[in-house]
Amino acid sequence: MSSTINSGSLDSVGWDARKQILMASSAVFCSVLWFTGNVLLALFFVLIVLLPFPWILIRFPSLQRKLLFHSWYYKADKPLNNPALWGVNDAINKPIGPLGCWYIPCTCKCATSDSSCSCLCDTVVIYCHGSSGSRGNAYRVDLVNYLASLGCGVYTFDYRGYADSPGSSSQINSVQDAKHVLAFARAAHPGKRFVLYGHSMGTGVVCQTAYQLLHEGSPIDSIILEAPFLSIPDVVLKSPVIRFVNSLSLYKDFVWKLSDVFPTKDVIGDLRNVLMLFAENDEVIPVDHVLELQKLSPDSTLHLIPEGGHNFLIHQDSVKKAIEKHLKFKD
Repeated sequence: MSSTINSGSLDSVGWDARKQILMASSAVFCSVLWFTGNVLLALFFVLIVLLPFPWILIRFPSLQRKLLFHSWYYKADKPLNNPALWGVNDAINKPIGPLGCWYIPCTCKCATSDSSCSCLCDTVVIYCHGSSGSRGNAYRVDLVNYLASLGCGVYTFDYRGYADSPGSSSQINSVQDAKHVLAFARAAHPGKRFVLYGHSMGTGVVCQTAYQLLHEGSPIDSIILEAPFLSIPDVVLKSPVIRFVNSLSLYKDFVWKLSDVFPTKDVIGDLRNVLMLFAENDEVIPVDHVLELQKLSPDSTLHLIPEGGHNFLIHQDSVKKAIEKHLKFKD
């Protein structure tokens, strides 16, 4: 009886030990399988996606533009031809050719002869927005409302391919659109000062526009760049994924073959009366872009703040004061 019990106990202990060994082996097998799967997935991503990606983009410029010009990312729950519905104060819906556009006239009540008036009715701002959405984006509305509160006249428009502006988006087209709006404003408001204000991708549009106008003999009076960048290739090369791939020298030459590069760093040294606004915690463009631009444009003014992100600098009081100071400066 005693020996039978001991034998059964031994069998039980042996089974428990075998069970533990099997479980441990299974766990090791699953870990190896998980690791191998992730390695294969990473290799697949590099070999099938990243390696041929430059060739695909070069071959299909329309795909390049889909990645840069996010005109497809537009959701409107109200018509753009009614700016009041978007919260734009005192604005007039004013299409300019094919371009959807709002114009906010100067509403200053000062008498023309009042030398103490602090309004900026002698100034017209052309606002060039970033790569996605429309002129109705909330933070863009906040900005143009602030500019109008200073007494400026303000034009805010959508590039071709965006919102209610038919056509296709490209660097050439967006610069032509900005020049078209500016030409209209100059004809409508002779004798005024004109300011080009760009945000993010719009800073590239502004700099290329201002550079062309300079060499055409009709320079712009003043420029404001909010969250500017050196060039699109410089933004691409400093993204985390591309940094890894670029260690293999795959992208370094390719990015300069893109159709739309907005090479601000090549033209900003020729531009004058430039204010740059930037937040150190910008989640899209590294701060070293604006620091390098300042070196290339020693006559420019840089207002650098710690907080504000990529889209919300206008909510910072110090930024508002910097804009007002810049607009009130007369050469």
